[in-house]
Amino acid sequence: MKILIGTAQFDKNYGISRPAGKFNLAQKKKLIKFAQKNKITGIDTAKSYKNAEKQLGQIGVKNFSVVSKLPRLKKNLNIEKQLMFSIKASLQNLQLKSMYAILIHDLNDLNINNREKYLSVLKKIKKINLVKKIGISLYDINDIKKIIKYWKPDLIQIPYNILDRGLNDRSIIRIIKKNKIEIHARSIFLQGLLTKKTNKKKFNRWKKIFSAWFVWCKKQRVEPFEAAYLYVKKNVNIDKIVIGFDNLKQVEDIIKIKKKIKKFPNFKCTDKKLINPSNWSSL
Repeated sequence: MKILIGTAQFDKNYGISRPAGKFNLAQKKKLIKFAQKNKITGIDTAKSYKNAEKQLGQIGVKNFSVVSKLPRLKKNLNIEKQLMFSIKASLQNLQLKSMYAILIHDLNDLNINNREKYLSVLKKIKKINLVKKIGISLYDINDIKKIIKYWKPDLIQIPYNILDRGLNDRSIIRIIKKNKIEIHARSIFLQGLLTKKTNKKKFNRWKKIFSAWFVWCKKQRVEPFEAAYLYVKKNVNIDKIVIGFDNLKQVEDIIKIKKKIKKFPNFKCTDKKLINPSNWSSL
């Protein structure tokens, strides 16, 4: 399956519509084992997701293709030592000898002063088989136009959903295909805003957009989470879809989706204050 299990949800504070109650290790283990039985064999994690890597190591993920992300660089410290320490620590936490991919978690780490050294270390990490692929996690797909001038990543992770449609840009698709870049889509539910109505006042300025979305889903007799997933799934340029789960039932619900939607409404939004969750704290 195209699905990668996202583990940002392993942190109880992630998302705007997280259900009440604990998401303990035993529950996570059941979720991972169930996913594997149903041919979901990819996991997305990061050093910054608190104890996610260690918990995955305790559960056992040797049969999964694991993608993790590097922490921000610390200033005035040796770049190679930082990166090698981070990748080896992640592998130790995950109890793996190698992983599928490691991603730069912050584009700012590729500033003009760090870029050459940073990328050379990443290539070394790949050469010594600690990872199969190297890449970057982005917020804005247009950044690939800048990056491709000095580096061809193996893999890019990018937000994509019914509102954030940057990945539909034909000029971007040409770059992706020409350079054979693997694409992983994340934030397909916009941290829950596309699956459930929220009463948080800071999102009121976009109330009309969300109301129209939920009304459309109701008319189509489809659950919002199903429609949001199907919109992303239909994009043939996407290799993997990162989905965070809070419980086993959510995995079961996703793999049961059989519906097809021929045409989706034009709910595109270009307001970075909404489609980039990193901006929500300032609302």
